[in-house]
Amino acid sequence: MVWGCISHDCKLDLVTIRGNLTGDQFLRHVMEPVVVTHFDNHPLATRPVYMDDNARPHRSRAVVDYLQNNAVTTLPWPAMSPDLNPLEHVWDILGRRIQALQPPVQTLRELEAALYREWLQVTREQIRRLTGGMRRRVDAVIRARGGFTRY
Repeated sequence: MVWGCISHDCKLDLVTIRGNLTGDQFLRHVMEPVVVTHFDNHPLATRPVYMDDNARPHRSRAVVDYLQNNAVTTLPWPAMSPDLNPLEHVWDILGRRIQALQPPVQTLRELEAALYREWLQVTREQIRRLTGGMRRRVDAVIRARGGFTRY
């Protein structure tokens, strides 16, 4: 499992977890050491808003309670809208870069190392292009009445 987080101004460390992800693992390896730590030290006057993709480990009772107890504001997100999440496009960038590697990765360890290298190469400008296009994406979905868009 690979976890990443972006905002208009930053990109948090990539996290990999071997095996199936549970809510408890998500708390131990992602929320506590990465997300909440970043939010607590964020330079904005207010804490950022957290958004996830509604995956089962992200919605576990333990995670929901943890978010509430740590005053993490979450953005409601429709379960069936991956085309609106700018992080999905970052995953696409990483996937294309990994597939283009020569020689290709052969092992899980090589894949993990390549993902970390390529994550570091995703630029702030690339992320800002993706997050800056959100209004256009939302407008397209509204015009399509929730149907297919080019995004």
